Amino acid sequence: MNRTDLTLIIVSAIVIALVLGWSARWLFDRLNRIPLGDEGDRVAAAETARDMAEAELSRIQLEYASEYNQLKAEMEATMDGLRSARQRSEALQGELDAMREQAAGRV
Repeated sequence: MNRTDLTLIIVSAIVIALVLGWSARWLFDRLNRIPLGDEGDRVAAAETARDMAEAELSRIQLEYASEYNQLKAEMEATMDGLRSARQRSEALQGELDAMREQAAGRV
């Protein structure tokens, strides 16, 4: 067997493998074909599910945004109350210190 014969045998084997692979793939696709009606139904169902998920996401985002704004307002009110209580406490502490100085001055 010379070099030319070996080359022809290898090329023939590759061509036969290619043809068999292509034929097997074509047969497999032919046997497992999805009817167009089913595919359209699946696409429509997927689009409906996507639209429902987007609507649910929008609802949840609005709900969380509302809750966030409410909590932010409550926090600001609490901080204002704490600030006024701290100012009142400092004012009373100042009055107490003044009274103690007056009492110490009398003694």
